[in-house]
Amino acid sequence: MNKYKILGLWMLLVFMSACSEDFLDIAPEDKITVDNYYNSDDQLLTGGAALYNRPWFAFNEKFILCLDVYAGNASGDYVDIAQFNKFAVFAANQFSTEGYQSLFSVVAYANNLLDIVENRAGQNISEEVKEWSRGEGLFMRSVAYYFLVRTFGPVPILEDIDQYGTDAVVYKNRVEDIYTLIERDLKEAAELLPMAWSETNAGRATKGAANGMLAEMYLTLGDYANAKLYADKVIESGKYSLMPNYYDNFQPKNGVSSDNNKESIFELQWVSPPQGEHWYYTNTHQAYLAAAGKLTGTGDGWATFIPCNDFIAAYEEGDLRRHPTIMEKGNFYPELVTKEGGYLVENSLTANYAGFRKYVVGSAEEWPSVNFMNTDVNTHILRYAEILLIRAEAILGTASSTTDATALADINAVRERAGLEALTEITLDDILHERRMELVIESGDRWFDLARINRNKAIDILSNTDRAYLADREDPSLGTQGGGRFIVPQESDFLLPLPQVETDINPLLLEAPVAYEFN
Repeated sequence: MNKYKILGLWMLLVFMSACSEDFLDIAPEDKITVDNYYNSDDQLLTGGAALYNRPWFAFNEKFILCLDVYAGNASGDYVDIAQFNKFAVFAANQFSTEGYQSLFSVVAYANNLLDIVENRAGQNISEEVKEWSRGEGLFMRSVAYYFLVRTFGPVPILEDIDQYGTDAVVYKNRVEDIYTLIERDLKEAAELLPMAWSETNAGRATKGAANGMLAEMYLTLGDYANAKLYADKVIESGKYSLMPNYYDNFQPKNGVSSDNNKESIFELQWVSPPQGEHWYYTNTHQAYLAAAGKLTGTGDGWATFIPCNDFIAAYEEGDLRRHPTIMEKGNFYPELVTKEGGYLVENSLTANYAGFRKYVVGSAEEWPSVNFMNTDVNTHILRYAEILLIRAEAILGTASSTTDATALADINAVRERAGLEALTEITLDDILHERRMELVIESGDRWFDLARINRNKAIDILSNTDRAYLADREDPSLGTQGGGRFIVPQESDFLLPLPQVETDINPLLLEAPVAYEFN
C-alpha cells in the first residue's frame, strides 16, 4: 500500500493545481495553497474537473480497445494486443496492467474529491455545489469499480482516503460486495447530481448518467425489473434523444464538435494540449485506429487495431453504420484529407485490410486540435442508443423472444437510424447483434455482453468468431499472426489475471477474497 500513500499525496497536489473558471482548463500552480484553495463554488467544481480525463488516460489509451480484440471485433499484432486476440493474456500484460492501475487511479481521485467535500470545503461553498461534487465523486468511483469487477473480478475496495495513508496490505473483496458499493454509490449520486449543468460545465456527470449506469449494472446482474426501471428514468426524463445520423456522434462537422450532444449520457472529456505543449491528457484513439498516416498528417495512423473478419461479416446489407465505422477498399470520405479533395480507400493502407473509421477525425486541416497521438474527441461510455437497447433487453428478460411494443420500438429506433428494416419479434441474439454493431470500440461493450450471458452460449459464440483480419477472407490458411482464426476460450478467460506487478507488491491479492465491512 506504500504506492497508495504516495498516490494520495500526489493526488492532493494535482487537485490543488486544477483551478480555473473553465471546466477542463488547468491553472497556474504557484498561487494555490491547501489553506486557501477550496473557498468558492468555482474552485470546488474545477477541483473535480480532473476526474473526467487524467486518471482515465491509460485506461483509454489502449486497454479499452483491447477489450474489443478480446471480444472478436478487432485484431492486432503487437505482442500484448495479440495476447487478447488469442485468449492468452498474461499477468504481465502491459495494457491490462495499465487498465487496472488507471481505474484505481480514478478511484483515488474520486476518494480525494469526496474527502475534500467532507473535510476541506470552505464555508463560502454552497451546499448545492457540495452535493454536486459529492455526486461526481461517487459516480466516478462506481464507474471505475464497474469496469474493474467485470474485467478482473474480486479486487480491493478502497473508499476512504485514510486507506491511502497506511502501510498495511489489503485483501481482495468479494464480487457481491463490489456490486453493493457500486449500487450504493450510483443511487446516492443519482440523488445528488443535477439533471443538467450549465453550458460551461457540459459533459459533467448528471442524474441521467447515474440512472443510466444503474440500468446497465442491473442488466449485467440479470435484474431485469430494475434495469427497466432505471432505463425508464433516463428515457422519460426527456433529456436525451438519438442524433439524426450515427456519424454525428463521432465526427466534428462544419467546425462544430460532436462531443456532449443530445445522445451523450456520459463521455470521458478530452482536451487539446495548451499552446506549446505536446503531450497531454487527451484521446490517442486516432493514432491507433487510423489505417494510414495520410489520414492524420502527424506521423501516426498505425492501424494498431484493425476490424476483424467476423465483425465485418456481421453487418447487415444496407447498414448505414458501416461506412462511418470501418474503412474498406473503394470507400470515399470527402471530409478527410480535404486538401486533396477527400480520401479514397485503396490498398495503400498499411496493408490489404479494412481499417477503423470511428474516432478518426483527420488532420489539422479537418479539425484544428489534431496533433501527434492526440485529439480532443471524447470517448463514449454511455449513449442514449444503449439505454434503448438496455430497456428492450430488460423487457425480453429470460423469455426466448418478445413482441412487446415498447421493446420493439426501442430496438427499431436504433435500427431505423441505421437504415435497417424494423423487426416484428426480437430475441437475445437480435439485441446482442444490435449492441455489437452500434457500440463497437466504445467501452468494451461486446466483451462485457459476452461475459454476462449464459457461459456456454458465450463460449460457443467466441469459438465461432473469425478473429483474422487479412483481406482475402476466402483463404482458410490466412489467420491472425501466430496462427488460429478460431480460438476456443476457457472458463478462466472470462476474467483477466490481476497484474503481476500488483500481486508482487501485495501477495494477499492472490488469496481468496474476503467480505467487506461497510461503514
